[in-house]
Amino acid sequence: MFLRELRTQPGELKGIGPRTAEAFASLGIESLGDLLLHAPRYYEDRKTEVPLSKGVGGSPVNTTATVIAHDWFGFGRKRTLKVWIEDSSGRAALNCFGRNFLQQKLPVGAQIRIYGQFSYRFGEIQASAFEFEASETPAGTSSFGTLVPIYPAGASLRQGSIRKAIHEGLAKYIDQIEDELPPMYAREEIPVSKKKQLQGLHFPETLDEVRLARRALAWEEFFYLQLSIARRGLALRSVRKERTPARGALARRVLESLPFELTRDQKTVLREIREDLRGSRPMARLIQGDVGSGKTLTAFLAACESIEAGEQAAFMAPTELLARQHAENAARLLEPAGVRLALLTGSVQSRAREEILSRLESGEIDLLIGTHALFSEGVRFRCLGLAIIDEQQRFGVLQRVALSQKGDEPDTLVMTATPIPRTLAMTVFGDLDVSVIRSMPPGRKPVITHLARMGREEKVYEWLKKEVRTGRQAYCVYPLIAESSKMDLKDAEGMYEALKLRFPDFRLGLIHSRLDEEEKVSVMRSFSSGQIDILVSTSVVEVGVDVPNATCMVVEHAERFGLAALHQLRGRVGRGEFQSYMFLVYAPDLSEEGKRRLKVMMENSDGFAVAEEDLKIRGPGNMTGTEQAGFLRLRFADPAADGETMLRARNLARKILQDDPGLLKPENSLLRQVINRTRPFEEELINGG
Repeated sequence: MFLRELRTQPGELKGIGPRTAEAFASLGIESLGDLLLHAPRYYEDRKTEVPLSKGVGGSPVNTTATVIAHDWFGFGRKRTLKVWIEDSSGRAALNCFGRNFLQQKLPVGAQIRIYGQFSYRFGEIQASAFEFEASETPAGTSSFGTLVPIYPAGASLRQGSIRKAIHEGLAKYIDQIEDELPPMYAREEIPVSKKKQLQGLHFPETLDEVRLARRALAWEEFFYLQLSIARRGLALRSVRKERTPARGALARRVLESLPFELTRDQKTVLREIREDLRGSRPMARLIQGDVGSGKTLTAFLAACESIEAGEQAAFMAPTELLARQHAENAARLLEPAGVRLALLTGSVQSRAREEILSRLESGEIDLLIGTHALFSEGVRFRCLGLAIIDEQQRFGVLQRVALSQKGDEPDTLVMTATPIPRTLAMTVFGDLDVSVIRSMPPGRKPVITHLARMGREEKVYEWLKKEVRTGRQAYCVYPLIAESSKMDLKDAEGMYEALKLRFPDFRLGLIHSRLDEEEKVSVMRSFSSGQIDILVSTSVVEVGVDVPNATCMVVEHAERFGLAALHQLRGRVGRGEFQSYMFLVYAPDLSEEGKRRLKVMMENSDGFAVAEEDLKIRGPGNMTGTEQAGFLRLRFADPAADGETMLRARNLARKILQDDPGLLKPENSLLRQVINRTRPFEEELINGG
């Protein structure tokens, strides 16, 4: 069987009860296949001897010692056992906080193997975190004399439980697990069998075995991911589409009504789209563009091309707030040119919904804008020619496919305002042609970003007050909606009341995800029209909010937001002719990663540069999708660090399909089996599990 066919649940292993199985499930481990792919974070070297005298302030101690005495310190309930040990290099104390029962397990005279981090304090070598076992423990059950894997684990899951479960799973199934790549494709990149990969990953003799196992597993992930993407791209390219090309008259009418010219990049991307729409196969194109670069207008003009050719267009956004804003902009730009529009979201009531669906099916609607409601079962187009998906990173690939299935091989245009590094784009959107809008509309000034430590917000508020008094508007963003007993963080509701007292002369508004859609829309309209001076919110304003008069963005507890979210929030200001500012207020106890993220924001205004740094800091597994984690879930492969490896996998996958598109040749039968028997593997890699 292939590893991902191993669907036996961990609870079926000896010694794993319901509680432990639940703890495994909380880590995403719901089968033995998941368990055997649960990679250690690092390994403790319990092979190399490190005596007590050499382990202070450096490497962990790993030695054989004798218990020479017991001592006690503290009084009453805080009375704590101290165990003195000695090896050939010296003596040290084990402070047994909360473990006074070790008095029986560590009797004077006992010979033990011990591992732990020791330090020199109060005139003695001591440790409070340590592991030990009797020196006569048999090799088969000993955790010493080996490299010990340390796994990601929840609070209720012990390392010993994970190691025991993996050991039992391997012992029971290892001989049944098949290799997943033919030798001719694996010889250089995967010189060892799947059995040796798993043994080297979990119970290695040397760190070289670990490196070899991880390299092999990463190559296999890269290869099948790229093979899946290449197959999908091949399927797209094999389709032929009969067209009645538009002459561009409708798009020209819209362009002539604009008070500005398109940027150079917008013109280039529009030309690429027109070439696609006049080609013989369906368009499959991604537009990458920084916040405020004009992607939406470009997409509207693309819709005009399809509509003029007698087809319909669908425009899907991730939130109702953003869908409504797109609909309002489309009404302002496209309706005067004769485009018939409608908005469909989950909150559209039944009678209005039925009318929209009827007009859509009869062809009386040219452009339907909405949320995921667009690909629900009752939505039928007369002739869907173009599917546009905004903020693609918030939708899975299957949702993109679901919308495209509403028509007969419609053209697909996806957009993202979260710039995607080249390696990640090549990995996730390898089946799409990529267009980039880098240039910003003329007159835009880079947003100036400042950092402020919490407790020094007064200067930030003074700056905000100065901006609002000049007629500008501001955002104040918080990580929580309401006060939490579990987290000591400022919240939007509480700060809304506090800021009303601080700024009694200003008009404040509050918006967050718990408000109903009509109330959210009402608040945003008031802010857009200038009736609200300061908008207090959560990250619900992260995408799509376009208020050119807003020049000040204050984000409190900025360390709680990801880089992509912070860059999106920064994109809410600087959308007009005025100089704009962002203030990132952070907690004093900032982690090193937090410092690095905020420094990236201060030093980079280019979203592509921010995205590259984000990939370096956080890795690929968390970059996208819901809360930045979504359409890419790789356990071992890292596009940021292994770009060349991924490129080799991509080239090999394309070469194989070029020679054998159906994988029908004998040498490719194993590839065909892996795809057919473990189809969820392909979907997991593409859609993030």
